[in-house]
Amino acid sequence: ISSQVEKPGSVDMMDGPTPRHSLLSGRYKHSFAYLTLRSRMPGVMQQIIQKLHSDSEKLQNKYGEDVLKDIKMIVDAMERLKVELHRDRQFQLFRGNEPDKIEWNAFLTELPKHKKSYFRACWLHAECYLYRRIYSSFENSRFLNGYDYFDHLKQEDLAISVNAMKTLARATRKLAKSFEIFSKLLHINLWSNRFEIQLSSYEFAEGDDLDDINVLVRVADLHRVLLVDDSVAMWNCLMKPKPKNDVVDFICDNGGFEFFTDMLLLEYMLDNNLANQVRLHVKSIPWYISDLTRNDVEWTIQYLMEQKDPELSALGQKWSRLMSLGKIVIATESYFWTGPQPYFVMIEMDFDLYRVINGAKMAIFKGDLNYRKLLGDFIWDSAEEFITCLRGFRPTNMCALRAVKCEVVCGLPEGMADALLLKDPMWMISGNYGLIQYTDS
Repeated sequence: ISSQVEKPGSVDMMDGPTPRHSLLSGRYKHSFAYLTLRSRMPGVMQQIIQKLHSDSEKLQNKYGEDVLKDIKMIVDAMERLKVELHRDRQFQLFRGNEPDKIEWNAFLTELPKHKKSYFRACWLHAECYLYRRIYSSFENSRFLNGYDYFDHLKQEDLAISVNAMKTLARATRKLAKSFEIFSKLLHINLWSNRFEIQLSSYEFAEGDDLDDINVLVRVADLHRVLLVDDSVAMWNCLMKPKPKNDVVDFICDNGGFEFFTDMLLLEYMLDNNLANQVRLHVKSIPWYISDLTRNDVEWTIQYLMEQKDPELSALGQKWSRLMSLGKIVIATESYFWTGPQPYFVMIEMDFDLYRVINGAKMAIFKGDLNYRKLLGDFIWDSAEEFITCLRGFRPTNMCALRAVKCEVVCGLPEGMADALLLKDPMWMISGNYGLIQYTDS
């Protein structure tokens, strides 16, 4: 990696929130971007260092003592990266074994000089660059290329959710084909990251049946607000047969329990002929702590198959069978998903990926990061139409399914955002508000 040093503290910091009609950036000190770069990312890197140290003995048993040199090299690289971030140094080019270094270096080279450091750059660019630099240290090691320093977090998230998985597995068997059922599955999927906690603390009424999806959607919806709900349009699109290629592309977000609920939704689509194939688009490297990789998909299904609970074991076997039959497939790997670019440049940057999605009946973009990339990490007027904010990116019929966790949002009724701000100043980062937004091709 080449070195380009910027004077510490040279960035012009602004003591306020991100203004409208601008890119999210760490230069605004009252923004979630600033908080993430100043506090969260150094913490992520420290957790990776701790994980390496805790895995040291296991790694030595697997690779021998020489792996300690890799561990030291990577830890040193993490410490240097923390210093670069703290001092707002300029981004460095990739010089190692990274398979996507040509694309990354072209992007970094083309950035304006005043947008090439962590707190000056668009938040999306800085954050993606940090996660890519982290994995670069592992790619350029002797033994640890392929090591997922986040896998234990995703696996633990699934393991602590066994009771919720059992409950949902029982409640989602042999469901009727109807919009009402589809909508309930969407809600459970949208709010999945707190479902386990809410299930354990929910005060059920006498006579409530935990095997009833109508009861479970009440649990999921507790203290949650859906700001935009285009699920009827989504259902109508899925109900229209596309004889040649009835495929749904699902651009995944997190592993763990969230992926379990993703699969319940996708399984329902297949069981009810809303699609004849589902393609999972996963990350090619460890990404944003909890993002789904191919290994996570395979581990999750194996974990379910090995459960003593008969419903979970049978569910794992069913999903494994669907994958064997090609009903659920993992799409060809693309580093575009771990690049810094917004999605409206996909047609130029990865035409093969664009063409794949172009051939699908629908593409579902899951989660906050996908939403940020759809909208280019730009602060649009909150009432601006979803279709406008996509800036021409319409390869097929599209849906964004997202709990709001940052300031990027669009498609709200006029005045709603201002009213929400008065009622709940943290509404944009709380995760308590959601969007189901759809546009056709």
